[in-house]
Amino acid sequence: MKEYLLLLRGGKPMASKTEAENKAEMLAWGAYMGKLGQNSLFVGGQPLASGGKSVSADSVSNEAVTSAKEGIVGGYLIIKAESLDAATELAKECPHVANEGNVEVREIAPMPAM
Repeated sequence: MKEYLLLLRGGKPMASKTEAENKAEMLAWGAYMGKLGQNSLFVGGQPLASGGKSVSADSVSNEAVTSAKEGIVGGYLIIKAESLDAATELAKECPHVANEGNVEVREIAPMPAM
């Protein structure tokens, strides 16, 4: 199996939803993560704190990407799957999609020998 990075972009903030909506989302996340864990497909991942810095060749910005156009990343998962298509199918089930977000699926390439 290969490893894939799921970048969780966008989505409705918790503060903009009702308590019932947030509770339902957390239950959906529990079921999703349980399925990944039960099938030994979960490698790691975390939500990301707001803020941060952006580094480029020319500058350092005192904030992380905050524009929806640039694609705000709110968290990530690393999963195992047989193929990009299989990883994509798992991403389609991610509760972040139902939360008006999107999930970018990328294969993690092995580090080349130095």
